[in-house]
Amino acid sequence: MADFHMNIPLFSRLRQLILCSVVALLSVAITHATENEVVVISPHWDGIQEETSRAFSAWHQKKYGSPAIIRWRQASGGASQIVRFLRSEYQAGPSAGIDVLYGGGVDPFVAFKKDGLLTPYDPPADILAQIPAKLNGMEIYDPDHEWFGAALSGFGIITNERARKAAGLPEVHTWEDLANPATFNWIASTDPRASGSALMIDEIILQAYGWDKGWAVLMEMSANTRNFLASSASAAIEVGVGDAAYGVAIDVYGQAQAGFYGTGNVSFVLPQGQTVITPDSIAILKNPPHPEMARRFMEFVLGRDGQLLWMMPKGSPGGSTRYVVNRMSVWPALYTELAGITPITTNPFTMHSDFVYNNKLGTQRRAILSVIMGAWMIDTHDVMARAWETLHSPAAQKLSSDRQAALLADFVATPCSEKELLHLADTDWKDPIKRTALVNQWQNDALNRYKRLLAQIVAN
Repeated sequence: MADFHMNIPLFSRLRQLILCSVVALLSVAITHATENEVVVISPHWDGIQEETSRAFSAWHQKKYGSPAIIRWRQASGGASQIVRFLRSEYQAGPSAGIDVLYGGGVDPFVAFKKDGLLTPYDPPADILAQIPAKLNGMEIYDPDHEWFGAALSGFGIITNERARKAAGLPEVHTWEDLANPATFNWIASTDPRASGSALMIDEIILQAYGWDKGWAVLMEMSANTRNFLASSASAAIEVGVGDAAYGVAIDVYGQAQAGFYGTGNVSFVLPQGQTVITPDSIAILKNPPHPEMARRFMEFVLGRDGQLLWMMPKGSPGGSTRYVVNRMSVWPALYTELAGITPITTNPFTMHSDFVYNNKLGTQRRAILSVIMGAWMIDTHDVMARAWETLHSPAAQKLSSDRQAALLADFVATPCSEKELLHLADTDWKDPIKRTALVNQWQNDALNRYKRLLAQIVAN
């Protein structure tokens, strides 16, 4: 017993030493994790986020001798919702508590730069030398280095070929093909007020066809649409599973569905001469909580390892491991280097198109365009679709061709000229009270038009 009591102090000291060591190790681990953490907000789907986390940690381990953690901040909806969230955070304080905005096209980055919400970043010279400043007149990165294209995006049409053939539906190759009444109730689309890529597609259509013709195409496409979802990914998935036969999508979602189901079952096309390749951007936000890790993340994404992640096949060295995340790289040299290896078959740096996208115009009317489209094509969609269906009903077919043409022209007529919309964007739209009045007016005008058309057809 005496020996036992004599050993109690020794045991207590050993226990204290062990506990202190564990606490010290945990403290080092927690500090290390915090130091090697970057907070990123992104509209990218889960597969891209998971593959990026894995690849960035491996790159960081190789370069800096320790793994790294990406803490993804989630925001409901797509890029447009993230923009609203970040604006509200910066209105509340000097920092959003987020290091990097990753994805969402280019317009939000241009707007954030204008508002002073981005932090300049200078990539290593060898990385910057690989990235052209422009592609077909569009900037791939900001001349002041406040934002950079992380990948290149094309916008096109996804088709479930099995569903299309089973239903006897037509092939589609252009945006105007989706205005065909034969596609009625077979298109899955996305609300442009919630999705930056959906709004970009609408803007491309308006610029490719011109304001009047483009608006008509969008009206007819919207009338053929079965539903408007909150994200472009959801619309592409609906096409993939066959709930819809057609959809409009950014290439990353269209190619993901084609890759998963096989190109014979699901196809994705970029309308020839009617689309544009744009940067899908990345930037360090204002007052980032982890500035050094934010710079390292930018270096990874823009560097060779980050660009190979887009270009290499799943399961190959440098490529993804679980998900197909193939996209077009901003490094022209990789298209030649990886020819015959990469599943990316489009080289945007050798494509030719006479269509030149006006980025300044798109940015100028971005906010007001999404809302006027919402009022005319989405919030009033039930009545709109009924009017469109009735315009092609047996009752309408009994009318003279001139009368049918007049009714159709009334249906697709623009609510205002392009010049008037731009004027509103710079005037009434900036006043909250006048803005609300405009939205109410657009909705009422749309409903009155659709109801008038229905009444006129029924009356005949």
